[in-house]
Amino acid sequence: MSKKTDQSTKIGSTTSYVCPFCFTSIDLKRIHYQCTNVACAKMFLRKLSESGGKSEYMSRNLDEEIDIEGSIFLGKDPAGPSPVTTKNHIIRNPSGMCDMCGRPAYRRLCPCCHNPIPQGAEEEGSTVFVVLGPKGVGKSHYIAVLINELRNSFSPEFGAIMSPATDKTTLKYREMYYKRLYEEGRKLAPTLSFEGSKESREPMIYYLRFLEGEAPRVYTLAFFDTAGEDLDSANKMMDLSLNSFISLASGIVFLVDPLQVPYINTRIRMDNKPPQGKNVADMLGNIATIIRTNNSLKPRDPIDIPLAVALTKSDVLMKMPENDEEDGILFGPSSSLYIDREKGKYDKTNFDQISAEIEEYMRRAVSEAFTQTVKGFRDHSYFAVSALGSNPAGNTLTRGISPMRVEDPFIWLLNRGGQEDRV
Repeated sequence: MSKKTDQSTKIGSTTSYVCPFCFTSIDLKRIHYQCTNVACAKMFLRKLSESGGKSEYMSRNLDEEIDIEGSIFLGKDPAGPSPVTTKNHIIRNPSGMCDMCGRPAYRRLCPCCHNPIPQGAEEEGSTVFVVLGPKGVGKSHYIAVLINELRNSFSPEFGAIMSPATDKTTLKYREMYYKRLYEEGRKLAPTLSFEGSKESREPMIYYLRFLEGEAPRVYTLAFFDTAGEDLDSANKMMDLSLNSFISLASGIVFLVDPLQVPYINTRIRMDNKPPQGKNVADMLGNIATIIRTNNSLKPRDPIDIPLAVALTKSDVLMKMPENDEEDGILFGPSSSLYIDREKGKYDKTNFDQISAEIEEYMRRAVSEAFTQTVKGFRDHSYFAVSALGSNPAGNTLTRGISPMRVEDPFIWLLNRGGQEDRV
């Protein structure tokens, strides 16, 4: 897989780093540290207590100090009744030396949110892929199935290991996604808005390590599950501070549900058909406006963040037509979607064929305005995917989970930057 060279996240010899948790661009020479000697926090709090007065770092439990930055990141009041606390002393100077025991501290923290900074950040940076799309498009299902496929199918195929960066990621994925979807066989609940849910503000972070080749490569991957209603307007995205992680993303996967597209919705014959959705051309246009505003681009300047447009639930478009109207919106047996990609490599020919077919399909079924907005992204491609592989009966996955090509946009995104076919 090729190294990521997007200017916002590829580090090289610089010290700039985009934190995949809070999406702040930080200077790696001015970070915080945490000492692993638990006696240091007690010593620090004892000194504060002996000096008299109330310190902003003193918690009710004299074994733990208040993590002000971590509290603010999670939306908690550091001076309130339930701030984030830690038993490990936090060092808020760039020396990396513990001011209590005098020893080097090797646990590095983002100075803004106090989440971990991995070793190798200077060389590899962070690769942040954002999955966006309107309400009901299937973002949660796509992310849940994608992570499972990356860990269990993609990684062995490409000689990689994918592991969660934190215990929080392990717990969040299992409790909010895997358990309900894979073990209970039920659809996922709708994603809560950024505005009303603190859990929605925390990404799931994974390390993807490629072990083959001349030198091992490590990517830090951040997956956000955003509620569709949070993307309704550029102003709302700004109000919720979603503009930061969108404009600093290494790549964007924009999902389009064909069943929400009026042209397709009125012609397809199926049970449990959803209502028509909002104009996806307008939503993508709002996202492009946010990126251009945040990155100081002119309206006609191309956007350098790679964009993968994925037509979701594509399995419903691969059935036998029941009438002439359906025949015009379904993918027939000669479609490139029926051609498997070559395993274990970046199959550019296959991806290009699919992209050309889906682009023309989108131009015809969605709008010319949509495909023109996509062209505003310098590097873009189209895909057809299905997370579940079949239409659920209510909330129950009666046929289980049979994903179709959910990893394709991810493979394409990891091969951006002019170094394709290096998987």
